[in-house]
Amino acid sequence: MEEARKHSVIARACAAWLLLLAGCAASGGDRHGGREVDPRDEAAIRATLAAQTKSWNEGDLPGFVRGYAESERMSFVGSKGEIVHGRAALLARYQRNYSGKMGTLTFGDVDVRRVGPDAYVVLGKWALARPPDDPHGVFTLVFERGPEGLQIVHDHSSGAE
Repeated sequence: MEEARKHSVIARACAAWLLLLAGCAASGGDRHGGREVDPRDEAAIRATLAAQTKSWNEGDLPGFVRGYAESERMSFVGSKGEIVHGRAALLARYQRNYSGKMGTLTFGDVDVRRVGPDAYVVLGKWALARPPDDPHGVFTLVFERGPEGLQIVHDHSSGAE
């Protein structure tokens, strides 16, 4: 009887292992757990960043914030720990802090990572050519797909020394 129970446990363990392997194969078996970046999504994200750069450099702050979701769920965390919710509040923040002293914006070292079927984390660097201080730093953006396509739902930007 003890031998039969031992074989039963081994058989169940093998069956569980085979089910796990079958699940991995069914999911495509890629090394990234099904999180490969969709080239169309990456192109849309990069297009949003390019549109933001263009708008900023033309002094168009309403155009700059168009890449952010309209929802109050959208959040922004800045260098000084200020947290802002919603696109309108973010626009007001930018108008208060940058009107008349915007400089020329560039983004660099952009790295797009898929974190879900409709979500991406984007890491990168930002820089403002605005003598004499020329501020620069890093950012983390979270893009989610919504009714308007992929939009920024979270932005954590900080300055560098």
